[in-house]
Amino acid sequence: MKKMMAIAILFLSIITVHAEEETERTNKVVFEYFKTMKMATTYQQTIEKMLDLQMKQNPNLIPLKDALLKFFDKYMGWESIKNDLANIYMKNFSDAELKELIIFYKTPTGQKAALLVPTLATEGAELGQRRVRENMAELQEMIRARMAVDKVAPLR
Repeated sequence: MKKMMAIAILFLSIITVHAEEETERTNKVVFEYFKTMKMATTYQQTIEKMLDLQMKQNPNLIPLKDALLKFFDKYMGWESIKNDLANIYMKNFSDAELKELIIFYKTPTGQKAALLVPTLATEGAELGQRRVRENMAELQEMIRARMAVDKVAPLR
């Protein structure tokens, strides 16, 4: 019985060591991907551009820009979020897929794409906001009609 227990413990320790090696290997690949993508820089630029877009939409936020940037840096800045992002990437991409992405993002076209991420995200958000704003009357009418069916009190 003691021999079986010792074998079981040895087996479990081997699995644990292998799992830790696997995690470390994947972390290494995902952080290489982040480096290739210049994620620290593009992530910060994306936050700043999105904040600028919000200030454009709501100028009352302009005097608060420093406080908002400090808050976002603390809770959403690269250093505070990179490990969580790594887990998301590891959940959704295999090492082989990440390596393929690294190869692409090392090309001139890949580098251009990586650098344009903040601009593309901002322009996409602006487009979405503009479309909603341009069609706000229709949205409000759809909400009123739906609320009438459900007999819900109007929003104030």
